[in-house]
Amino acid sequence: MRLLTWLRHKRFSYEPLITIETSRARLLNNLKEFSSYAPGGYIAPILKANAYGHGLFNVAKILEQDANNAGKIPFFGVDSYFEVVLLRAKGIKTPLLVIGYTRPETMKKSRLKNIFFAVTDMDMLKSLKTSDRKIKIHLKIDTGMHRQGIRPEEIRTAVEIIKNNSKIILEGVYTHFSNADNRDESFTKAQINLWNKCVEEIKINFPNIKYIHAASTDGSRFSKDISANVMRLGIGLYGITENETLNSTLSLLPVLKMKTILTGVKKLNKGETTGYGNTFKADKNMITGIVPIGYSEGLDRRLSNNGAVQVGQKKTICPIIGRVSMNMITIDISSVENPFVGMEVIVVSDNTSDPNSIQSIAKNCETNTHEMAVKIPAHLKRVIV
Repeated sequence: MRLLTWLRHKRFSYEPLITIETSRARLLNNLKEFSSYAPGGYIAPILKANAYGHGLFNVAKILEQDANNAGKIPFFGVDSYFEVVLLRAKGIKTPLLVIGYTRPETMKKSRLKNIFFAVTDMDMLKSLKTSDRKIKIHLKIDTGMHRQGIRPEEIRTAVEIIKNNSKIILEGVYTHFSNADNRDESFTKAQINLWNKCVEEIKINFPNIKYIHAASTDGSRFSKDISANVMRLGIGLYGITENETLNSTLSLLPVLKMKTILTGVKKLNKGETTGYGNTFKADKNMITGIVPIGYSEGLDRRLSNNGAVQVGQKKTICPIIGRVSMNMITIDISSVENPFVGMEVIVVSDNTSDPNSIQSIAKNCETNTHEMAVKIPAHLKRVIV
């Protein structure tokens, strides 16, 4: 972005070929939809992985500026202290919780205000005892995911450490569900029961603890059974979920659209091949288009001969033919009326039912929507619409 600012200052006109659109209205719609599940309507949006590929600063800006959210967003969740620095440098003032691992030395040296750090094991907690500055933490409790968090039987020891060290401020406590997207709810319900007991123990010792959070996008449907006063909301905030219950009960709208243009129009004769490895051979005379996007721009190679984009005002569906290259793909535009260089191409649609929506792309690639969304690199131009 500094380079683009410098170029503008030098009166050098440059418009990137690829644009990511982030819809303000759709983002706020999804936030409102999930508020019915959230305790008291309080939601902590998760902005990790560049806001799930949607643009860290743009999403934070929308959520912070919307007056209707006043008091309903207690904090944003990010993965790293690096993201904290980026948001503060851009003027974002909302409190931030770093849910990823942070070195204890970084916690002790941090001078930024309204920052909370996740503490995910006993050694990490013990290492903070030597801090000469106050550190606000959210203590993670492992209720069954067995990835991060102190075990329930370690809560008593953790409580003693926190109570005996005035520099360690317990702002929140949380857990994470490992199987909330499964139709078999038994494991999730067992986690919830264990979590609720842990919360009781925490509240006995810290009755004024500010934040208690557990539910995520898939876990949100269990909110009424969970002891919490905040709901964490990740990919569902962006209108993307494979959860059938949520899709049937909430009016969620995909927030992101990726657009570019045709940069070439060519003839491909019957019997000729296109792309690396000659994996596509024309069975008839065709018109092909070149699109300046490849796996370097987040388009999965599994879409080789297996995906589609939309071209022109009529949004004609055009299949990807041949392999996805690093910075370009070839598409069959034989059915497009009067194709030309500069014609708009929608690479990722914001309509769930389209063959190039994130949901459809994930299905074609036999993976989840999370992977498809976060693959979109941060260097691409992003605009709020």
